[in-house]
Amino acid sequence: MASAQLKQILAGIDLFAGLSPAAIAQIAESGSNFRSGPGSNVITEGAKDSGLRVVLQGSASVVIGGEERGQIGVGDYVGELSMIDGAPRSATITAGPDGVETFALSPMAFMPLVRGDGDIAAALLKTLVARLRKVEAAQHS
Repeated sequence: MASAQLKQILAGIDLFAGLSPAAIAQIAESGSNFRSGPGSNVITEGAKDSGLRVVLQGSASVVIGGEERGQIGVGDYVGELSMIDGAPRSATITAGPDGVETFALSPMAFMPLVRGDGDIAAALLKTLVARLRKVEAAQHS
């Protein structure tokens, strides 16, 4: 995938909303692209590996505790929580019928970016707080 396409997809996800093109470029340069064939596991529930995966091409299914929870496609991402806290994977992600290409960003690559760029840290905090508020609102309704 072309670098410009990768940056466009990364800039479009809420996790990196509002980041400068320079910050997006830093993130893009800090990760790697992976291609997974049809039916292969991209992430396995309970695994101790960690890191963000952003779908660049294709699709994948999300399975938690043996129950399918839906599909993800271009621009969707998983693993942001394990990238931050290092906890085991909470879902299995399996490549769809055409396979899937993902951008992977490890904690070892991401944490120095967070420490070195306040805008990246602030964007991450805003997204996580928004999610927490959504969960709290759902519990009170």
